[in-house]
Amino acid sequence: MKRKWITKEGNRVLTLFFCGWGMDEHTVQHVRGMGDLLLFYDYRDISGEDAPEVEGYESVRVVAWSMGVWAASVLLSRWNIPVSCRVAINGTERPVDEHYGIHPKIYLLTERGMTEQGRDKFFARMFSGKEEMERFKENRPCRAIDEQRDELRLIREQSAREMPEMHWERVYVSEGDVIFPVENQRNWWGNRVEIITLPGGHYPFYVLDNWEKIWK
Repeated sequence: MKRKWITKEGNRVLTLFFCGWGMDEHTVQHVRGMGDLLLFYDYRDISGEDAPEVEGYESVRVVAWSMGVWAASVLLSRWNIPVSCRVAINGTERPVDEHYGIHPKIYLLTERGMTEQGRDKFFARMFSGKEEMERFKENRPCRAIDEQRDELRLIREQSAREMPEMHWERVYVSEGDVIFPVENQRNWWGNRVEIITLPGGHYPFYVLDNWEKIWK
């Protein structure tokens, strides 16, 4: 796994953001808000990851998107750090699952078809309109296709072994999400947590374009 400080200015509040599959720091570079921001991505291997240093912060918040919801649940169950709020967006703790995540057959087809053309098609399906697709050129990750393909496979393998569950204060589900089926997301969360419906597709950060919006 990789981590990158986006903002580190000694603020009182720290946000830990867990990206989705294939992403990097460009994913949320336009999202504004107060506080420090530490981003996690590339889940090819999440074993042996040390907890981030959070001493000195008055509040530590977690935002996890897509495959990052699973990764956050695994890592936070290991790390002994105080977290004041956890928010999940368009993902579940069972990312490869017939009823609660992406159907295993569809996942394998995506994995096997992950060429550069396949990646472009995947990214296009994250959005509900051409305007967002065009805008995503600024947020598109700069990662090699080979490592993204490996990441898909290794998330599938790791998530079959690592299946923790934790309490989330809030969940967002985009009504037009065709990557993580909406019904499966709702099956997983059930009545355990407040679910807020968003407009648009799988990528939510042109709607949730400020960290404060996510909390409020």
